[in-house]
Order: sequence, then C-alpha cells, then structure tokens
Amino acid sequence: MKPLLLLIDDDNEFISDLVLLLKNDYNCISANTGDEGLKLIEEKSPDVVLLDLMLGEGVNGLQVLKKISTLDDNLPVIMITDYASIDTAIEAIKIGAFDYISKAPNLKEFKLLVERSLEQRIAKVQAQTLSEEIHRPYSTIIGESLPAIKLKEEISLFAGNDNTVLITGESGVGKELVARQIHQQSSRRNKPLVAINCAAMPKDLVESELFGHERGAFTGAVSKKQGKFEVASGGIIFLDEISELDLNAQVKLLRVLQEKEFERVGGVTTIKSNVRVIAATNRNLRELTKNGLFREDLFFRLSVLPINVPSLRERKDDIALLANHFIALTCSDSKIAKKKISERAMELLVNYEWSGNIRELQNHIIRAVLVARNDDITEAHLDPQLFNSSGLEKIPIKIPETWEEMDRIRKEEIDKAGRKIEKLFLENLLKIFDGNISRASEHIGINRTNFHKMMNKCGAKFVRQQK
Repeated sequence: MKPLLLLIDDDNEFISDLVLLLKNDYNCISANTGDEGLKLIEEKSPDVVLLDLMLGEGVNGLQVLKKISTLDDNLPVIMITDYASIDTAIEAIKIGAFDYISKAPNLKEFKLLVERSLEQRIAKVQAQTLSEEIHRPYSTIIGESLPAIKLKEEISLFAGNDNTVLITGESGVGKELVARQIHQQSSRRNKPLVAINCAAMPKDLVESELFGHERGAFTGAVSKKQGKFEVASGGIIFLDEISELDLNAQVKLLRVLQEKEFERVGGVTTIKSNVRVIAATNRNLRELTKNGLFREDLFFRLSVLPINVPSLRERKDDIALLANHFIALTCSDSKIAKKKISERAMELLVNYEWSGNIRELQNHIIRAVLVARNDDITEAHLDPQLFNSSGLEKIPIKIPETWEEMDRIRKEEIDKAGRKIEKLFLENLLKIFDGNISRASEHIGINRTNFHKMMNKCGAKFVRQQK
C-alpha cells in the first residue's frame, strides 16, 4: 500500500500540481484550512503532512503544527511556503516539524525528503513500542540460577560490541527477549529494533521483505517499498528462525554482512547498510551445513558472538520466580486481585519437565489464574497433565536431526530420568527419617559420605515441615 500524504494549503492550484507529481508513489488527500486538516488527521491517519506556513485569512501554519503535535507526536510534518526564511524554519523545527522546503522544490529532493520523514515515523513508532515493552514486568531475564546469571553476563558483554550475534535454544526459551535485551543495553538503543520471522516470509518475497523493491520490479510491485534493512538503519535487525531462509536468500544476506551494502529488487542504486544483525534458531546449524541446507560461510558470519539460551529444565531454581512473575503479570493484565500459589501447586510446577519452556509455563499460569478466579491458585486449578508422576512419564526433547544427535539426547534423557528417580527416592527416605542422614544411609546400606554424594548428584534436599 502506498503511503498516505496530507496536503494542507489554501492554494488549490499548488495542491493540484503537487498531487500530479506525487500520485505515482503516494496516495494524496488535501485540505484548504487548518481545521479541515486536523479533522482529516483524526479520520484518515496520514503518514506525512505537508503544511503551508501561511494559510488563508492570516492563519499561521505554526499554530496548526502545534495542534498536530497534540494529536500525533509521531506524525512527521514538512513545512512548505513561498516565504522561506531561516528564522521561520528554525522555529518550525523547534516546535516539531520534520523539515522545511520552498513551494518550488526539486522533485527528486522533495521525494527524498518525504522518504526520510517516513523512515523517521517508522523509527519513532518502533522506539515507542519498544519502550512500552521494556517497562512491562516480563521485559528482562528473570532468574537467579547459575544458567540465568551466565546468560545475563553474556548479554551485557555482547551488547557493547557491534558484531553479529547468533542466539540458539529450544522453542519458548526467550530468544527474542535476549535480542531485545542486547538492543536495550547497546549503543543502538535509540534506533529501531526490527524483528522478522524468516519462516513466515513467502519464499518468493523474501528478498523484497529484507531489501525492498522498486516500483514495477515484479507483478504487484505498484510502488517503491523499503525493506527491513532500510527500516532498521542505524539500529538492529533480528532474524528469527534464520535456518528457514532458502539458499538463494542466504547468498543475499551473506553479501550484506560482508560488503555492508545491497540493492532493492529491481533497483540499480547501491544502498549502504548500517545495521547490526542478530539471528536466532532452534535448529542445529552445524548439522544443516553438513547436509548442505545452510551455507557454512554464512554460519561463520552469523556466529561471531554465540549465545545459547538454556532450557527451563536447566533452570529449575528459577521456576518459582518466573511463576510468581507471570501470576502478577496476568492478574494485572486481567484486572484481577493479586494471587498466591499453594506449596503443592508450586511443587508440581517445579517438578514438571516443560518441553515448551518459559512460553509453556506462562500459558499454564494464565490458565490457572483465570480458572482460580477470585481464589488463590491450588493444584486443583492446574492443568491435569502436570500431575503425570511429577513429569516422569513425559520426557520432552527437541527432535534430533542425525543419528549421533539422537544417541546423545537419548543418553542424556536416560541420565536425567535416573537422577529424578534417585531424587524422589532420597527425598522420600529423608522424609521417613525426618532428615536424619545417618539413619537413612544405614537403612539402605551405604555410608554417609556416599549418601551425601548421591544427594548432590541428583539435587535431593530435605525441607523440614513447619509444625
């Protein structure tokens, strides 16, 4: 869809001439007075406003500019006048105008100015959206476990660098959140963060989505379009599910990373790229390169700074913190009074395996909060699947892509299941003997030292119940 321009000017002849010049690239609407223009802004939500400095009957365009700012402070306004002066230009820009141009502009310069104003609007809206997300309760890495602390340290370390980052990890672990944290802590924080899901792009439009296209470049290209790399200029582009890019698109991306430049589809003008690239995947890119499904040179370009986001199974100590965070967040969003969660319900959450990781935990919490209504959350409000022997019947894994990976995962899962059984056995034994390790170890015929080693290996603990 073409951008919508609003022309506010009392000179109908000038409006007609300008529309004639711009109609191929933009949709244009017009108003002869400030009041008419303000009404159209509310009704039509234009992308750019072209405002005459001197409207009819002595109305000053600067007064209209101030009113536009109150309606939409992200809306770029370009001042146009016959009475150009540096003083009024400076005053207009101080009030909030994007720029200033005479009524007899060079057409190429004029279009360039409009394009720049559109870029600014996109950047401001994205920055505002990001700011709102940052101030939500779940906008940072929540957790105090060793894996969570290591992840936070890597984010802080890599944020200060401008190299590419490759974020890996299972689905639902929070890879996009990591990318947003890097952006927020980087020197590019005041520039756009543009996120794009590579798996969601139609294969025949990938190049257009990433790099843009010129009018007439292909069937349906009725106007020029900026790609994500242009929109993200000066900021960061986040390429989620990077493994889903086909080999042709991988070649184009590799060139941008190597040469820092690209052309729009159908274009001949080379555009310089000033964008930091962060990519993410839940697949094994090394295996994909071995099988010829992902370019090895692109893999090395992307993985300069690798971050692996741990699964929730590796962050058991953070589950209670995350659960309470999501309870508070859901209560706030749903306008429900704050809730507590029972010890038994929390125990079920901690012992579950969470194949869907943090996203799955959040979904379960949302359900529990809504099912509980005005009550605190108990095990009765949790999804029944959380009760399957504390998760022992379910061994969720990422589907392996090679025999070697399958064999490694199988051994890991067998080991995890064994440790869980040991943990339940030892904790039950300690409960029977009220935490007395000497009596418990004697009961099963091993010494205290080996009993302690078994506890440490499987993470068994004894918590004395309050009487």
